[in-house]
Amino acid sequence: MDWILWGIYGLAAGSAANAVIDRLPREESWFAGRSHCDKCGHTLGWKDLIPMVSYIGLGGKCRYCRSPIPYRNLVVELVTAGGFIFFSVQCPIFSVQCPMSNVQSILLAVMWWVSVVIAFMDWETQMVAEAMVGVWAILVIIYLLTIYHLSFNLIFNFLLPGAALGVGIIGGIWAVSKGKAMGFGDVEIAAVLGFWLGAAGTLVALWMAFVLGGFAGGWLLAAGKRKLKSQIAFGPFLVIGGWMAYWWGKTIINYLTI
Repeated sequence: MDWILWGIYGLAAGSAANAVIDRLPREESWFAGRSHCDKCGHTLGWKDLIPMVSYIGLGGKCRYCRSPIPYRNLVVELVTAGGFIFFSVQCPIFSVQCPMSNVQSILLAVMWWVSVVIAFMDWETQMVAEAMVGVWAILVIIYLLTIYHLSFNLIFNFLLPGAALGVGIIGGIWAVSKGKAMGFGDVEIAAVLGFWLGAAGTLVALWMAFVLGGFAGGWLLAAGKRKLKSQIAFGPFLVIGGWMAYWWGKTIINYLTI
């Protein structure tokens, strides 16, 4: 039943992620200050901040002014909790059956939280939080050090070729388009993916990002939610592609090379 406990942890982490997504673009403190309604400014009480329960109980509206609460709040909590549950099922934390150490499992959970913040903030504001990307990069390096230690294999099989490939492809698109097709934040995300996944994994991640981004863009155009020249944040698709490459990269490569 560990997955239930980690689901609860995930909901709480998702609530914290929403606070960061709300406050960081406004240059407010991530952790200080009371939460408040963006519409009426009323300070929210504890019963307004119970993850998922408060949103559903309030019918998605502020208790005080009845303004709609962004549905993103609920989605972020569910996505974060879903990731935590997935990790607990794939590799039960504090279990002798887990092929990873407890530290590695916890690092992955924190990396998931950071990447959720990056993806949703970029989708909502088209702004990549460089501070969060930096935190993700540090976590990735620590994670790799727990596996490879500071070795030739780490530096020349992961950090250098992966980063060079990610930055080369996404950075090349950014440079050629003069920032119109890609933002520089996408280049930074690609660099982190390169550190994390190595060259082969980075190729899978980028391929998945372009495929998913193309499908999403086509659907938004068909649904009339975007126009042909509208900008669509690419960071979320890089994040999704990165996690898909991490968990299923070898399977995807085998499928594509059949």
